[in-house]
Amino acid sequence: MNATVVAAIIGAGVATLGWIVAFFQQQWIKQRAEKEAFMRRQLEEFYAPLLALVQQKIYVQQVQDARMATIPGGEEWMKTLRFFEDTFTVPAMQSIAQLLRTKSYLAADWPPSFDLYLEHEAKSVALYQLWRNTDIPGEVRTIPWPESLEEDVKSRKSALDEQLRELYRRPRRKQALRVR
Repeated sequence: MNATVVAAIIGAGVATLGWIVAFFQQQWIKQRAEKEAFMRRQLEEFYAPLLALVQQKIYVQQVQDARMATIPGGEEWMKTLRFFEDTFTVPAMQSIAQLLRTKSYLAADWPPSFDLYLEHEAKSVALYQLWRNTDIPGEVRTIPWPESLEEDVKSRKSALDEQLRELYRRPRRKQALRVR
């Protein structure tokens, strides 16, 4: 075989191999960027606001409980309860439920506390609104606030934070290899 043909075949093989390596490097970089972007969305649009709302509800409930303990029953007690529920508790609960319903695709997984919360919110808010708008008292009990909800959200948020930090710690490919 002619030396020129052999050299051309070898050159074409090397060029093809170079193209294949560059292609797979670009695919790896693209996948990593997509994974990073999705994890950032999970944190920014789901876990961070969800944790903030859950903690807000818990902290307001603590203040409400402490305040309600100092007020004897009657009209003052009902005004105080309505103030806390209308101003803080019900809006926070509805915001938590809205996030769980509309951004569930961003959840890393779906612990049982999320379903329990959705049931708790739907029943509790409905019963509160009935009482608030009709003054009809009731003895209907709903399922309690899921005790593990805050920890479930916090642990998943922390895990995503750590995964993102790990992505940032890994050395990045040279700028020339970045996908445009």
